[in-house]
Amino acid sequence: MKLAAKSALTALFIGGTATAGLAMADIEDARALSEATISLTDAIAAAETHTGGTAYEAQIEDDSFSPEFEVGIVADNLIYEVRVDGNTGEVISAREDRDD
Repeated sequence: MKLAAKSALTALFIGGTATAGLAMADIEDARALSEATISLTDAIAAAETHTGGTAYEAQIEDDSFSPEFEVGIVADNLIYEVRVDGNTGEVISAREDRDD
């Protein structure tokens, strides 16, 4: 029974740590979004216009020095990753996403 209690405590600790990590990610995303001068909708529109495709996912990236959006686009049966500057709305890069 002691082993089961230790396992349960370990699982609770790991789960709590993972949840705390997710909460920190949400805080960083919220910070990055508040620093952006364009909206997520504007970033999607810029990416779709640039590629002529349709967005299927989008998010703010909090791992750069300035806010940046990453938009997944489908165009001509190909998947693209488009990065949009969160302040200017300009497309920073667009590349075919071959990771999946």
